[in-house]
Amino acid sequence: MSDFVCKECGKEFNKKRSFHAHLKAHSLTIGDYYVKHYDRRDLYTGEKLAFRSYDQYFRDSFNCYDNFKLWMDSAPEEDVKKYIKEKVVDKFTLKEISISPPNLFYDLSQMASIFYYKKFWGSYSAFLEEVGVENYFNANLPKNFWENDYQTIPIFTDTREKTPLIFQDSVTNKLDFGDYTARGDLYTKTFVDRKSQDDFRQTFGKDIDRFRREMDRCVEFNSYMFVVVETTINKLEEDNKVSKFKSNLGYLWHNIRNLITDYPKNIQIIFAHNRAGAKKLIPLILYHGEAMWNVDLQYFIDERVNVLDKGKTRISA
Repeated sequence: MSDFVCKECGKEFNKKRSFHAHLKAHSLTIGDYYVKHYDRRDLYTGEKLAFRSYDQYFRDSFNCYDNFKLWMDSAPEEDVKKYIKEKVVDKFTLKEISISPPNLFYDLSQMASIFYYKKFWGSYSAFLEEVGVENYFNANLPKNFWENDYQTIPIFTDTREKTPLIFQDSVTNKLDFGDYTARGDLYTKTFVDRKSQDDFRQTFGKDIDRFRREMDRCVEFNSYMFVVVETTINKLEEDNKVSKFKSNLGYLWHNIRNLITDYPKNIQIIFAHNRAGAKKLIPLILYHGEAMWNVDLQYFIDERVNVLDKGKTRISA
């Protein structure tokens, strides 16, 4: 049997592309055809799903991420659990994910965040056990993490840092990868790559292959990379709308998700909100070093912002 049968005339097609081209004979766009013959509704509002692409139309159940979150907060618990688990299983199977990703992966995939898995399963580890995935980010923040100030720790700053952060005991030295690492007894193969907003857009856009080579060296030396970005996702998206040199953010988020899954035990992407936030975070990361590798730092940053600032995008020192 053919994979595609036209509901207008009954003609059969083996390929989606030729079927979609055929729709012109009925004076129908691809979107008009599917909306007409496949009535899909937003699970929260009951409104017709907007058609943006074939894959999106049959994959999504909500017109926007806010509707998805509102539905999770109001629908029967068993319905929510079934839906968000199926989405995770589908995504993990498609991407061949066997090691738990950080919360950022879910956010950039517009999936339920770790907060919801903890809410409905009691703990994130219980959810991961149910879906058969290794719980890599299984550590909490070190005690009094936010209260301590390690601005005086000995740090190496890479010679290629164009606008380096100034720390009290920083020595310039050429690093094989990253921009900062701890010196002396604090060195634990933990590195930080600092990114301004524009740097971030370029590195994870057109320069992604170069960054992957850097990550390959990081893995070769059994090291860990924290990419600390001097912005937030929301600010980056808002600024991109008015920028003269717009980035394809869909492509950028795609590259970030792939980095997370391709280097599951060697990288975290951290949005520090601003330059002051980056200056506060980098010594904290380097002081604790290897103990931070299993900590989903962005998750705890988001949690801190939600509790202390009620959604304000600032964690400055």
